[in-house]
Amino acid sequence: MPVFISKIINDRTLWITSFLLVLMLIFGSVEIQDIDFQTIGALLSLMILIGLFEKEGLLKYIAVIIIKKCQTTRQVQLTVFLLVFFGAMLLTNDVAILTFIPIFIVIAQKINIKPVLPIILLTIFANLGSSVTPFGNPQNIFLANYYHLGAGTFFKMALPLGALSLTFLLLSGYLFKSTPLENLTLTVPDIRVKQTILLLIGSVIVLAGLLHLLPIFVSLITSIILTIIINYKNFVTVDYGIIILFVELFLIVGGLSRVPMIVSLFKKLTTTELGAFASGVGLSQVISNVPAAVLLSAFTGHMYAVYLGVSIGGLGTIIASLANLLAWRQYQQQTDHQSLAFPLKLMLVNLIFLVIFVLIGVGLLMISH
Repeated sequence: MPVFISKIINDRTLWITSFLLVLMLIFGSVEIQDIDFQTIGALLSLMILIGLFEKEGLLKYIAVIIIKKCQTTRQVQLTVFLLVFFGAMLLTNDVAILTFIPIFIVIAQKINIKPVLPIILLTIFANLGSSVTPFGNPQNIFLANYYHLGAGTFFKMALPLGALSLTFLLLSGYLFKSTPLENLTLTVPDIRVKQTILLLIGSVIVLAGLLHLLPIFVSLITSIILTIIINYKNFVTVDYGIIILFVELFLIVGGLSRVPMIVSLFKKLTTTELGAFASGVGLSQVISNVPAAVLLSAFTGHMYAVYLGVSIGGLGTIIASLANLLAWRQYQQQTDHQSLAFPLKLMLVNLIFLVIFVLIGVGLLMISH
């Protein structure tokens, strides 16, 4: 069975949205113009591009070279956190988690440290780092397109949260001992130089489209051409589930926006910036931050509050961000630990960060006036 079909079949979020869409088709009103094709094109071009980056192993290559220069256990952990944080900005939180959890588990075994807390923090910083760029995660791509945000406007909005997140990342290093490393031996993976150079050049064009500097169809065509030239097998491993998810969400939210009772409820919840922010955080805990962003944006113009709500709302429960589930799955695959201890610890630390960052979010909203 092709990888992308397997992913779609095993995606429980997609099962839920598919069920809701069927209900909407039976009892509601669904229109094709509810689909934001600009966002769909942006997502598809990014999914194809990051698939190529995963296959070429460039991020892993850079990470291993940098980590090999570390001299203490604390430096290793901080370096991984920084690589995850900035890597998520460029190649999404999912790619950062898929790349660095396997690397870190190997490192943890070599330097004899417990991997659980660092992996939990790694996941949190991947989520926070991805919130800084308009292409760091799916909800940012949607919000940038929906509210017609240029690159400058988006970065101006995102940098305060990003700077505070980076501060917490740097402080987190003090949670770990600084033990000198005697010999950290890591194998530097091979990369294909010509293909990597071509990929980097093509990425500039793709990202220009995501930043609204070029038409989005140029980004999509560039991603497709890059895949044909570099690795055509990438087409069968792209996560098309996220594309289907967004199409279904657009149709569901479009249908809901024509139900007077639903419109009245969400307009009341999001009348104020604080209400929109709280709704973003709260909804993310139960339906995940991607659906929360699509749903809330249909009922409010409080763009900054929605952005902060769904970005901070990715912290908290195990389903608040799909990246949390991905981290749990990666930990299970890499360690063969099937108990619930890891997800419970993941959720506990996430909830602590959620409380702190909700207070930060309220402060940022107050300062923005």
